[in-house]
Amino acid sequence: MDKLFSSQYIMEIRMGFIRLTASIILAFTLLTPGLFASGFETTGLGLKARGMGGAFRALANDWTAAYYNPAGYAFVYDNQLGANVGVMHLRNELTPDYRLGSNYELGFFNDQTIYNHHEIYTMPSAGFLVRLPFWGETVFGLSVYQPFDYSISWTLYRTPFAYNDSVLSQLPYNQYRNNLDVVAFQLTAAREFIEDKFSIGIGLQLLRGDLVFNNLYMRENPLDSTTYPDVLSDRPYDKIPEFTKNDGNGWGFGLKGGMLWKLNDKMSVAFTASIPFDITIKGTTAINFIMPRNNGLITDTDTTGYQPGKIGYLFAIGDPISFQSDFETKLKLPPSVGAGFTYEVNDKLQLAFDVEYTFWSRFEGFEFYYSGFGPLPLDSMAIVKNFFTHNLTNPVEWNNAGKVMAGCRYEYNENITFLGGISADQSSIRDGIGFMPQFVDTGDKYGFNAGVLFNIQRWEIGLVSSFYVYPDITIYNATDLDGDYNADQFPGVYKASTFETILAFNYWF
Repeated sequence: MDKLFSSQYIMEIRMGFIRLTASIILAFTLLTPGLFASGFETTGLGLKARGMGGAFRALANDWTAAYYNPAGYAFVYDNQLGANVGVMHLRNELTPDYRLGSNYELGFFNDQTIYNHHEIYTMPSAGFLVRLPFWGETVFGLSVYQPFDYSISWTLYRTPFAYNDSVLSQLPYNQYRNNLDVVAFQLTAAREFIEDKFSIGIGLQLLRGDLVFNNLYMRENPLDSTTYPDVLSDRPYDKIPEFTKNDGNGWGFGLKGGMLWKLNDKMSVAFTASIPFDITIKGTTAINFIMPRNNGLITDTDTTGYQPGKIGYLFAIGDPISFQSDFETKLKLPPSVGAGFTYEVNDKLQLAFDVEYTFWSRFEGFEFYYSGFGPLPLDSMAIVKNFFTHNLTNPVEWNNAGKVMAGCRYEYNENITFLGGISADQSSIRDGIGFMPQFVDTGDKYGFNAGVLFNIQRWEIGLVSSFYVYPDITIYNATDLDGDYNADQFPGVYKASTFETILAFNYWF
């Protein structure tokens, strides 16, 4: 025991942690050449953390440590209640180039600059922590926040007049939409294992996932010349638009863990890991087929097969076909690991540096399995039933991605503290494979953050603004990734920018 707590032994451990931290930071920096939360991960929470660009793992001195590093709870010596809300505006634009071949138009707004539907999104979060006099004065906390969130919608299509000139008013407004929310209800516990030096914390999460996913599929006309005349499946009738709206939810679990080592009065290092488990999303789907319209093919005779009740009639009269079904899909959330380092320059200035690596390759898009269909047209005819009840996929091929964050905290006086930070985030969609309007991640992103914190007795109140810079990206070809004859990639030129403002308060008691 004497050796365990001898100053020489502790110094050896400190130097070992410093070397390990330096190695990990160097490795992250080298392995992530263009490192902000990529994919659909949120940009974080909390005033101090966001103001410092997200570099908060080794500081972690308020309730938001539940998100960044649960081990930080052990060094918070007063009880605390806090909340914040992030107000975000996604301003993305798309110039479609969705054609088959070099010039075959399908009805998309090609060569026009289209903006995503204007919405202001809010991301509230809140939590509290208390120090209890047992298990070594273990600190417990309960928090609610969104580790993953994304919301965007577009109108990008109308039927060509040659295909069907009677249904324009019936086309959906949110043709491409993704409203994905994952809320974590997290119970956190942390304690010191070496007094004032070393702590470990863990968070147990109950995850609630909500998904609204709208898409347009250009389906292959199932009729061919072996059964029906060519005109029924010839251009422009060879592609039939299918609009789907999937609305569902599900529950899952997750874990967060971390450790925090105070090397001395000025320096601290931290290591964290997050493991969210898959969530099975179940709900209902509204399905709407926009059928071809060719009145010249409709006849009163029984020789052509275009009478009511016949398949030919169904694929020539131009009436939309709508029904509902149940669906199920798997949301594969990515785990992540991270490290952080802080250095207190003097009594007023503190610097922080974090790295994070997220395993986005686990997310493979969505595969929707349908069942429990409502009444189908010509239900007994297999060729029609298979066409209308086909399971649909939205596969992606994402890459693991890294993020680097750096920030500073300057205590101007006992009542005012200034915050600043920058971040660089590697895109998870670096290859552009499976790029679609529901996930606009145009490339490696850079974030700039600044804020001010006011300390008034037991209150902390503040505001932070963030701006994120994205590159432009051009996606070529409507590629079919999984061989189901549906394009899984939306070609065009994408541009993006994000503005966010965070309001927060903490109360110590």
